[in-house]
Amino acid sequence: MTVTRPLSTTAHDIPDRLLHSIIVNHLRCHVSVIRAAAVCNRWRRIASTRGMSYPEWYRHDFSTCIGHYHAADPSFSPSRAQRHAFVPVSRTINARHFSLDFLPIGPGGRPWELVNGCGSLLLLAVQRRGFFPDLVVCEPVSQRYVRIHPIPEMKYFRCLGAFLDYRYNVIAMSSFTVTCVLSDHAAGMDEGVSVVTSRVYNHCAPPNPPTRLQNGWNTWQAVARRGIHLRGAQSAHFAGCAWGSVFFGVEDDGTVFSVEKSSSKFSHFCLPEHVRGSHHRSTFRFVEGARVYPNPVMARVVSVFGDELRVFVKRKNNNDGSINWTHENTLRLPEATRGLPGHKECYFSRTAKIITSSKDYVVLTPVEETWLFSVELRTMQVEREHIRNRVASEVYPYELEMRPKCYPRGCCDRCYRLYYLMPLRTRDSWAQGERTNNLKVTEADEL
Repeated sequence: MTVTRPLSTTAHDIPDRLLHSIIVNHLRCHVSVIRAAAVCNRWRRIASTRGMSYPEWYRHDFSTCIGHYHAADPSFSPSRAQRHAFVPVSRTINARHFSLDFLPIGPGGRPWELVNGCGSLLLLAVQRRGFFPDLVVCEPVSQRYVRIHPIPEMKYFRCLGAFLDYRYNVIAMSSFTVTCVLSDHAAGMDEGVSVVTSRVYNHCAPPNPPTRLQNGWNTWQAVARRGIHLRGAQSAHFAGCAWGSVFFGVEDDGTVFSVEKSSSKFSHFCLPEHVRGSHHRSTFRFVEGARVYPNPVMARVVSVFGDELRVFVKRKNNNDGSINWTHENTLRLPEATRGLPGHKECYFSRTAKIITSSKDYVVLTPVEETWLFSVELRTMQVEREHIRNRVASEVYPYELEMRPKCYPRGCCDRCYRLYYLMPLRTRDSWAQGERTNNLKVTEADEL
């Protein structure tokens, strides 16, 4: 009697369902996924199936900044006709490809104002006195746009700010949200007193999978638990962004409130006097901090005290959960700017103003006249010649998503040569499987 040895088990014996789980959960690097897809047709078919999501990929930043949009502040440059401009990071990039001339004419022939940007999308508005503004979201690289119209109950709301955010981990025309922070004069409130609320506009174009989030404005309004009241919408001012939250300062009582763009959750708190200093709207900004272990920086505040620029960081202690503000850096502006082109000794007799900020720098000007300079927050170095110091404006980086795809082009010709050698039944099933794969090229290839 002949004893036959059992055949050894190979990777081909693993069912597709289990192989799907292995690729998603155990290949922790996107490079490993691409390599697996390049060596095996079956692995490539599973890795590139539409609907596959790789959690580890979302921790990597695949975006590439190709330029910045500058939205000029009319209070500093009232004679400037063009309110926004695109400045590429390289001379090889033609700025004309990122013009906003494709947008329709604004209501009443008024120009669109750039109010926010995220990834490859821009949010523009036409302000209407006493009414909710007209909004449009556009993608300059593809010259597409979406008009956002308010629902009837929002018509008379005052908009404190509108901000873009993403859905499905990617910001694109097929998937985005707009969070609007509103001032609502609710019934029963005193004359001139309003309550702060927020509304979210969801946009999801096919073929994205349907979710419980429907397109259009949410039917509910988010309100702070104890209520945030304003005496006039002009008493609240934008105070920066940090880690997915938008901050506003309130001049009436010196408090600060924030809104999470992803959940519309409100927070209302007081900044310590040694952190905030003056209650003026242009003397402090929230910027993003670094995620430092074991006590991550939750936020960073840049404040101007007289002729000093001070940086504070907000940390959460992992041991007891307490939150404290730590002084990080101080820079005396008269001494730091002396010697720069155009500097005058009369500058900084009063508190300077913050024009714009990012996680890396802050742009300031003395009150005496518009003389822009920037301070690098990491090194506290002052510079005057950078392009961001030419116009008093908010700056929005324009980024394209360069997420890698799991379909190697080098084997396409070989696959299609084998197609004509297959039996008819096998050929039909193979073609049906290939049609379900995600064969989209990256935006870099399209450009």
